[in-house]
Amino acid sequence: MDPATAKTLVSAALVASIALFSLMSFQAFFAQILADLRDARSAPKPVPVPVRADRRTPPQA
Repeated sequence: MDPATAKTLVSAALVASIALFSLMSFQAFFAQILADLRDARSAPKPVPVPVRADRRTPPQA
């Protein structure tokens, strides 16, 4: 096998492995987003809690 063919095959293998890794990463990324959206939809609604603001006296020097 001549060097040019070897370089071409190695480059093709690298490009294929990068493309496969990217595809798997995007698939996992979108699967996680969908799982998070499903969890958020099934989570209980937040209940408003009344807050009472007391007037505080400023610290005295």
